[in-house]
Amino acid sequence: MAPLRLIIADDAPEFRKSVRAMMALERDIEVVAVARDGQEAVELAQKHQPDVVLMDINMPRMDGLTAIRAVSQVSPSTVCMIVSSDSENETLRKAMAIGVREYLIKPFGPDELMSAIRRTTAQISDTRRRTEEATRAIETERYQYLLQLVLTHLREERYDHDALKAYRAYAAHAEADLDLVARLAEVFVALRDWKTVRQICDRMESASRGVTRPLD
Repeated sequence: MAPLRLIIADDAPEFRKSVRAMMALERDIEVVAVARDGQEAVELAQKHQPDVVLMDINMPRMDGLTAIRAVSQVSPSTVCMIVSSDSENETLRKAMAIGVREYLIKPFGPDELMSAIRRTTAQISDTRRRTEEATRAIETERYQYLLQLVLTHLREERYDHDALKAYRAYAAHAEADLDLVARLAEVFVALRDWKTVRQICDRMESASRGVTRPLD
């Protein structure tokens, strides 16, 4: 499993050094960058697309809360954690309002930090799982739509530009039924579209070996 990719954002050099030292002991966490202010945190998040940003509230150029909003735009999958010496409820409320679920008050020890990161890791895993499930559902729906479109075009004996585009798309699909792909190959043979026929044959040969090769 790939390590959790972390950015530390704090204007205090001692804090950055301390947290980085804590993380050096964790094999499943990789500090990919450190930021000295909120603006730099956003720039580094856009560059590295980290899993987590450990973000201080009070920083120059751009405060932590503003930076978190910006990170959500440039790296939507990144989860932000807040660290601060400010324990006021209003600050906590504002942080929660923009999606922050972990809020650590300075000073804190390694165990407290790691517990918060582990909770955040669980949140990331759950978010990824739900995203993957949604993606699979969308892909299944698209495949079913494409299949019905191809079957309808074949039934209507359509060989116009739109129909041929659908045939090629189906033949290239990783889940395509090979018997139907063979039928589509016959269409392109009749049209003397040898380039597409050759691509479909290569695609079917690859599929028979368990390898997916897209059509050009």
